[in-house]
Amino acid sequence: MSLSLGTPPQQFAAIVDTGSDLNWVQCLPCRVCYQQTSNKFDPSRSSTYRDVPCANQLCQALPIENCVSATCDYEYVYGDQSSTSGELAFDTISLANGGGAPEGIPNFAFGCGHANQGTFAGAGGLVGLGQGPVSLVSQLSSTSTFPDRFSYCLVSLNAAATTTSALLFGNVNTVAGIQYTPIIRNALHPTYYYVQMVGISVGGVDLGINPSTFNINPSTGAGGTILDSGTTISMLTLPAYEAVLAAFQREVAYPLTDGTPYGLDLCFDIAGVTNPTVPDMTFHFQGEANFLLQPENLFAIVDALDSVMCMAMAGSEGFSIIGNIQQQDHLVIYDRVAQRIGFANANC
Repeated sequence: MSLSLGTPPQQFAAIVDTGSDLNWVQCLPCRVCYQQTSNKFDPSRSSTYRDVPCANQLCQALPIENCVSATCDYEYVYGDQSSTSGELAFDTISLANGGGAPEGIPNFAFGCGHANQGTFAGAGGLVGLGQGPVSLVSQLSSTSTFPDRFSYCLVSLNAAATTTSALLFGNVNTVAGIQYTPIIRNALHPTYYYVQMVGISVGGVDLGINPSTFNINPSTGAGGTILDSGTTISMLTLPAYEAVLAAFQREVAYPLTDGTPYGLDLCFDIAGVTNPTVPDMTFHFQGEANFLLQPENLFAIVDALDSVMCMAMAGSEGFSIIGNIQQQDHLVIYDRVAQRIGFANANC
């Protein structure tokens, strides 16, 4: 997404991540920084920039904060071991308001990252949309301007490069057929948006997976299912994943081929096939909410000759994750007021 920070505004493109809280951009001076496609944020050019004091509750909400001085120093590490560290700061953030002129919101807390490891797709930083107090949506909801909800509709990877996806804060769009499931709380991992999966169907046939397979362990916090815009392919806990693999091996008629070069487990040789066909799949959630996955949400062409298609999922020994490949062409609504998540198939 595009956002601007500072006075006068400095503009950046940032990754949108529902699986984390911290908002941050690469900042000058940079000790260790990856290459990005735009200029780095320069605090000295903003008249509204100021450090967040250690006593501030947003500083204390960070998982790793270091207050040897009066300034709130932070370190934030992601699941793939990429990271950012620097100072937590306040400045004015500007977002497009309903397609009109950008609206400036003062005293927005973000990480001014001076040491950032990873690639982050060359973006200027990251926008956290998790449930913690420091996330963008939590900070927006503390103002009267934005009700505590947001939605997005991710276009297909096959869409034209200039096509954008809708991301709305506050009063969100709805479509016919929207289905809701409750947000499940995990006290040991409060950032994530957990939903209670109860089963999976392939081609309309239930796979008979025990619903307890998807439960959260209240003692360890392990297990459960989250929606995460910052994860690419979905990860399913192993008993469920193995059942899904077996079902597609039965139902798909094309020859199997080795997926090792692509880092994926289930691949088919479709050389000479113009329009390959595979069954759809449905995630079943608490409240009789069904998340329908079309073939383009399930398989990806992975070679230059269009001769190999692989299932865009993997197994996990921990919790299950519904990634952004599976979320494409779905309207997804995070209604934090009613503590529920809604979804429906849509032409994003």
